[in-house]
This record gives sequence, C-alpha cells and structure tokens, in this order.
Amino acid sequence: MHKNTCLLLLVLICIFPTLLYPQNEIKGIVVDQYNKPMEGVNIFIENSLDGTSTDKTGRFELKSDKQQDLGINIWFTYMGYKDFVLRVEHDASPKKNYKIVMQYDDTGLEEVVVQVKRNRSTEYISTLNSIDLITTPNALGDVMAAVIRSYPGMQNNPQDGRFFVRGGDHYESKVFINDLQVHRPFSGSGPSIPSRGRFSPMLFEGVSFSTGGFGAEYGGAMSSILLLDTKSNVLNDEYEVSVKSVGVDASMSRNFSETIALTTKLEYLNLAPYRSLFPSRYEWNEDFNVISAELSPMINLKNGRIKSYNRFDITRFDYLREDIAINKNEKVNSTLKDLNFYSNNTFDYSFSDKLNFFAGMVYSINERDASGIYSNNDESFVIDNFLQFKTKINYKIFEKLQLTTGLQFNSNYYFIDYVDPSFTDNVMNRGITNSVYTSFADLKYKITPNLILKSGLRTDFSALLEENVISPRFRLEFKKIQNLTIAPYYGDFYQNPRNGDLIFDFENKLTNEKANQFGINLYWENDNRIIFIDAFNKKYTNLVKYSYVGDDRNPSEFNNQGYGTARGIDFFISDNETFNNLEYRISYTYLDSERDYQNYPFEVNPTFYSKHNLSVNTQLWVNPLNSLLGLSYYYTSGRPYTNPNNENGFLGSYIKPYQSLDFSFTYLISQNLFIHGSASNILGFSNVANYNYGAVNQEGVYPEQKILPSADNFYFLGVFYTFGGKTAREKARDF
Repeated sequence: MHKNTCLLLLVLICIFPTLLYPQNEIKGIVVDQYNKPMEGVNIFIENSLDGTSTDKTGRFELKSDKQQDLGINIWFTYMGYKDFVLRVEHDASPKKNYKIVMQYDDTGLEEVVVQVKRNRSTEYISTLNSIDLITTPNALGDVMAAVIRSYPGMQNNPQDGRFFVRGGDHYESKVFINDLQVHRPFSGSGPSIPSRGRFSPMLFEGVSFSTGGFGAEYGGAMSSILLLDTKSNVLNDEYEVSVKSVGVDASMSRNFSETIALTTKLEYLNLAPYRSLFPSRYEWNEDFNVISAELSPMINLKNGRIKSYNRFDITRFDYLREDIAINKNEKVNSTLKDLNFYSNNTFDYSFSDKLNFFAGMVYSINERDASGIYSNNDESFVIDNFLQFKTKINYKIFEKLQLTTGLQFNSNYYFIDYVDPSFTDNVMNRGITNSVYTSFADLKYKITPNLILKSGLRTDFSALLEENVISPRFRLEFKKIQNLTIAPYYGDFYQNPRNGDLIFDFENKLTNEKANQFGINLYWENDNRIIFIDAFNKKYTNLVKYSYVGDDRNPSEFNNQGYGTARGIDFFISDNETFNNLEYRISYTYLDSERDYQNYPFEVNPTFYSKHNLSVNTQLWVNPLNSLLGLSYYYTSGRPYTNPNNENGFLGSYIKPYQSLDFSFTYLISQNLFIHGSASNILGFSNVANYNYGAVNQEGVYPEQKILPSADNFYFLGVFYTFGGKTAREKARDF
C-alpha cells in the first residue's frame, strides 16, 4: 500500500499546478466561402501545444496558457482548403469573437476530397476517438476494452472480456466496420484468459455505440451494436515504430498520388519477457503471443471512395492451470492456436447531394485448434468462415423525408471436430452452412422542426432454419428544448441461435431468438458536453433451451421455450469543456434481469448479470510537463454463481464486487518521440472472477477453488517514434 499511496500523491502533485495557470479564451466560428459552418476544422496555436476543433455548428473556443506579450498566430487547417492564419496581438481582447472564412484550395485537391465523417444520431453514443482508445487507463490500448469500460449498458465480466449488454449474453452484440459485420471481433481465449479486440485503435476515426432503438439496417443483434468507421484520408506520409513491454510494431501511411493512399502495419506481441518481470499465476509453456499484419488501401474518386481493410493474425498460447472441477491432483494443460483473416471492402459514391450509393463485401476465415478446455485431454478443431454482401442507397426524397434501403446476404460455414478420450461418447464431427437473405428500409420524416419520426422495417430469411422474420422499429424524437432530444423508441430484434447450438440440433427444431425492447432516452449536447439517460424494458422470447440426458455430455432435446426480461436505466456524461485541460466520462447502469435459457432449471439472474456497473474516466493535459495523465475507476456488483455448499440453490450466491483503479500517462519527449505507460488496479483490490467446485468429499463438502485473474495488476510501457506526417507535438493537440 505504501507504493500505491506514493503513486497517488505523484498524480495529485502533477494535477494541482495546472489549476493555477490563468488561461486566455478566443472564441469564434469557421465558415466556408459560401458562409456555411464547417465542422472538424483543426485549430492550433503556433509554437504551442494548445489546440481544438470546430463543432457541428462551426464554432470553437480556444483556451491557451501561452502569454500574448508578443502576440500569437492561430492556425486553421482543413483538408481541401487553404490554411488560414489568424494573428492575435497582445492588446486584443481575449474574449473577442472571430469569424474565419476558409477558402477552397485551387490546386484541384477539392475534386478528390470527399468528407464522409459520420454524424451519428442521438440513438448512438459517439464520444470516443482513436486517442481515447489508446489513452483510457483501463483500456490498455484495446478498442473493445475501452468501449466496455466507457459506455453505459455494459456488464463487466473480467473472466471473459467480450460484450455483455443490458442483461444479454455475449453473442447478442454485433460489431460493424464501415457498416459491414465483423464475425469474430475478439481474439481467441482460454479458461480464465479473457478475449481482446483484434483491431488497432489508430485505425478508426469514429466509434458509435447503441444499446437500443437502432435502425433496421443493422440486424442479428438482440442487445447492442458497435459501429466503427475506418479513417477516410491519409493526410500526410507518416511512419511510426514502437517498442512496448509486450511487443513491437511498425506502421506506414503513404499517399502515392492525389487519389491513392495506403496504410500498413506489422505487429508482434509476446508476454513472455513481461512475465519474467511480473509473474503470472499460471505456468506458461508458451506465453500469449500474437503476430498480425494489416493492409488498408484507399482510392478517392471525384464523388466517392473505395476503401479496403485487411487483417491477418495468429494467436497462440500453452499454459498449465489448476481446475479442481476437472482434476484435483494435477494441473490441466490448455492450449490454443487461433488463425484469423478479415477483409472489409466498400464502395461509396454520391450521384448528387440527394442520392448516395453504397456497396460492400466482407470475407473472414477463422480456424481454432484448442485443447484442455472442458477436460484435461479434450481436443477440438473449429472452422468458422463468414461471407457478407451488402448494398444500399440513401435518397433524400424531399427536404423533410429521407429513405435508406438495401439488400444483404450473409453466409456462415461452421465446422467442429471435437473428441474427448476420457468420454468415448463425447465426440462431435459436423459442419453446417447458414445463409441469411435480408432486406431493410429506414425512413426519416421531419414532421415539424422539433419532431422527427424514424421508422424501419427489416426482413430476414434463414435457409437453415427455413424461417422468415419481420422486425419493425420506431423512434420519435422531440427537440423542443434547445440542445435536448427526448426520444421514445420501440423495436423487435431477432437473431439466429448460436452455431454451438445449431451444430447439435440434428432435428432442425430451432428457430430465431427474439427480443422486444422499448424505452425512452434523453440526449443533451452543448459545447463538448453530453448527458445521456435511457430507461428501457426488454422482453426475451424463443430463447434456446436444451438438456443433458443421463450421463450424456452432449446437449440434446433442443427447443425455443426459453424466455427472459431485462429492465433498467443507463446514465452517461461526457465533459471536456467545464474544466481547463480536463476531460471526464461517467457511466452508470442499473439493471434487473432474469432469464430461463440453455439448461437452466428455472428463471434466474444469469451468470453474466450484475446489478450495478460504474465507470469514471478522467484525462488531464498537464501543459508544463508536456504530459497527459489519466485516472479511471471501475466498479461492478457481484455476479451470481452456484455454491453447492450452501442452501442458496442454482445461481443463488454472488461473487464479491469487482473494483479497479487504473492510471496512465503519456509524455512528449521531443517533436517525434513520446512514451505511454499505464498500471491497472493500483490500489491492489483482490478481485475474484468465479469459483470452481470439485467432487464431494467424505465430510459431504464440495472443495472450493477461487478463479483469480492471471495477475492482480498489469503494467504497460511503450516508446513511440514518429517521422513524417504529424509530429509528436501535433499529436499532443489531438490529446
């Protein structure tokens, strides 16, 4: 605890001086040559780290510690426009409002620049950017972990690492990149080894999350969707090399011409050197390691863009773990080799300011070779391939009416070869193909200036299930009060059963699972401040049920008689305006959820359920130290488990609450060099993931084993060197 106290004192010492520095304020609006407000204009003070960008109304407010005795130059930059330099003399009023008029660059670049930034509507929370994904202390550079630890609706499951949203299982959430589905967004995992997101944080310029009320364009998700938008332009040639405590990587972004650009990245992660300094609870024959490569070409057209993102990665590990439920006398040897390829290709073209066309294709390959998962000598080989074609048009019929409609085709091939020599009947060798044909339409109608109706209809036909389902969705947005949107919503959400269930359903009895959800949310946004509140009620029907007959270790008697409910409230606040150089995000979810599904004997809180989830993320820019400091706290109430040694019954006992206080820092050493470090659980909370129980002993007691994380703390340190493109100082303005 002495070390932890010193660390907290160091953080406070770094933070306190910044509150003593007076700041100058410069406000204004940026418009184009036609007097239209410009969003996203980059603004920074010359020879300073101070900067900002314009909001959707074109307005900006720049706060600076820089003394104005000799005046300052303020730069305004935006791709396709000429740079604008505003000179502010030392005797100018610090509160003066400026109007900046940006002019098109007449070099012809305007013909190849297409602004495709997504302005997601208020059913999505879209506050995270690529910098947040890297610097959020409890995210450890993982896109998915940053979302889990930042947005409301999430239920933390430290043993798993995937999305569990609003009382839903992990398979009820879907991830989309550039509006195309990611079939396996998480890396391979093993018992007590949580999954991580596969994708690089710096790949994305938009991160939008919705837990309910999203449009008919997105399906196959009963609980939530995460929309990720890859970067659309390479502004400058840039090369970066980083050496980290967990591996190394190198990346390149290059413009080959005015229309063609390429981004690539190679990365190797291996935790073995790290474990030599900070040992794990497990004995590793081959520590967790990943080799990955990314290739992303882009072609800009006069009125459109072609983008392609391709990633290949291999994840491996081999370790020994104690599991008294399997073998109380010796450790279980668990191994994994996970090979994954993902290719995302899109074509986006604007025929006019009223008509836009989109087409895309995704193809992914996943092969997993694992052992020691359910017993000490089981082996499994899984192939999970996915293909998707999608096309849509967005048509502005007239000023108040807009239509988005399209077609989609998904095909998923799933094969498993499983054998367990300990149980001769525990064998599976089978493959299935499930093709789904989809049509969708979303209509947005502006009834009055303050009232907008969004309605959608989606149809999905599954060839394997031989079933067609129709999903209506509605959302009504009231905007009577300035900056505030109040929106009730209603929708039906279907999805196919899991592949793991379909593969055992030899009689083809299963049908689509369904969630019906309604609620109301409040969304307030003003001057880089957001408040989001959502009260919801969700009803599950047709959930998959099965049973184990006698000593048979394979499930049977499949049906869709499962059901469940989930109700609660989400709260989220994001603010990077109120306090100088300080940004904070607070997320809280209250949840009441029960379900009867799988082999549950009755309706009960599921294993992934937690009533309270709270996260607080803060990031402070310390100008005198050229540093960004982050501090995050996470709390989740206890999850249910079954303790055979008491009378609480099935899932009637609860694990103690999970807590973690995490710290991070980013320090700019020079124009091209910076370091980033983080430490998790700096207060040393003793968290328990779950419990295992062995066979009953002579005293009638079931021996108990705590399932603990591989380590109570995780430390990260990385050195990043950039040449070409943005300097480290310019990147600091993004921070």
